Amino acid sequence: YMKIRKAAAKDIDGIIDLYTILFSDMAKLQPEYFKEAKQDDEFIRMIIENEDSDILIAYDTKIIGLALVQKQKTPPYNCLVEHNFAYLMDLVVEPVFRNKGIGKKLIESVKKWALEKDCKYIELNVLSQNDKAIALYKAMDFDEEMKTMRMKL
Repeated sequence: YMKIRKAAAKDIDGIIDLYTILFSDMAKLQPEYFKEAKQDDEFIRMIIENEDSDILIAYDTKIIGLALVQKQKTPPYNCLVEHNFAYLMDLVVEPVFRNKGIGKKLIESVKKWALEKDCKYIELNVLSQNDKAIALYKAMDFDEEMKTMRMKL
């Protein structure tokens, strides 16, 4: 029976294991920009301890998914309407547990977190080759607002 809660320091090893999977997935999708790596313990600890960020974890007997979310404010540009938003930095589910609704439940938990933090919306970036993630985000009512484009030199 899967549950979701905020991560604590005791969860760091399980979180690092999921980041190894995420970084490997990203390296497969865009090997020219991403490589397999180990997430930094101190980065995870900082996110957990900061009041404007959390790692929400899905677990049963062990951690099987995570969503890293940060409360952010629009930059102070004259042309921008100032507001708070939630930035979904990372979302990953262990491969054997994918396609079972865990990603949806994590996003629902991020939405609840964002509403509690007085955010106007949730924003994320996704690799353009990550078709399954894009389908999930569209199913969860995310809309494309901007495209990042690169010209290779």
